[in-house]
Amino acid sequence: MFYSKEYLSFIKNSKAKALDIVLIAVKETIGHTFAKEGNMMLVNSQGEFTGVLGSPALHNKLFDLSKELFKSKKSIVYENHPKDKKSGHGVSIYSLSSFFYEDDYAFLDKSLKRFGKPYSLLIFGSGAHVSSLISMANLMGWETTVIDLSLKEEYIKEADILIKLESLEKILTYDLSSYNASVILSHSPFTDDVYLEALLKSKVEYIGILGNKNNMEKKKDKFNLHEDKRFFGPVGLDIGGNTHQSIALSICSQIEARKNKKI
Repeated sequence: MFYSKEYLSFIKNSKAKALDIVLIAVKETIGHTFAKEGNMMLVNSQGEFTGVLGSPALHNKLFDLSKELFKSKKSIVYENHPKDKKSGHGVSIYSLSSFFYEDDYAFLDKSLKRFGKPYSLLIFGSGAHVSSLISMANLMGWETTVIDLSLKEEYIKEADILIKLESLEKILTYDLSSYNASVILSHSPFTDDVYLEALLKSKVEYIGILGNKNNMEKKKDKFNLHEDKRFFGPVGLDIGGNTHQSIALSICSQIEARKNKKI
């Protein structure tokens, strides 16, 4: 299970304003619901929030409950039933816990760890074509890391982490298993192969590479990848677009599908 890095940013910003926080998490669902178990929302004492758990009516109810918790300093469980039984909507059960600035948000880190950590994407390459992929990944709440021999920082300033390689072969000494997904966008066949070799030694669960179908078949032959379910080349779902924005969307859609065990 993963959560969006937006939650970490929200906590940081709330702390800078000396605000209290309520964590709302979906504990259980019965039937069809908008948000499933593991989804969450954060609300601070200034009325700011991140995350969406359902309809406007449910959102307002959770907001009202949050206001009560800022006063009572308690944790509660709320069970939401659809008002219209013919709507097809199910029952959702939420846990609400309050964390206070004066206590340095004690135990909030522990609570978030129940949800894992932000999904991490490693991107090889830093040209102009990378910027849309970083923006799309950020929208998904993933942690983005860009690695390259020569970092073109004007295109990758929205990435979370930048790594400049001393030499191409240096990547072969890196342990890349901490990343969940990776995309090779170096536009160099030889460089692609070195990056691919490094990734294949790791436990990265998604390895995507940009290129045409003929070249990808050659790479499958060269690295014996025909049965490797981690390898996606050419990278991205076929959604018919050819702009850098649509390519970024196709890549992130494929990664999300892999993340959710749909492919």
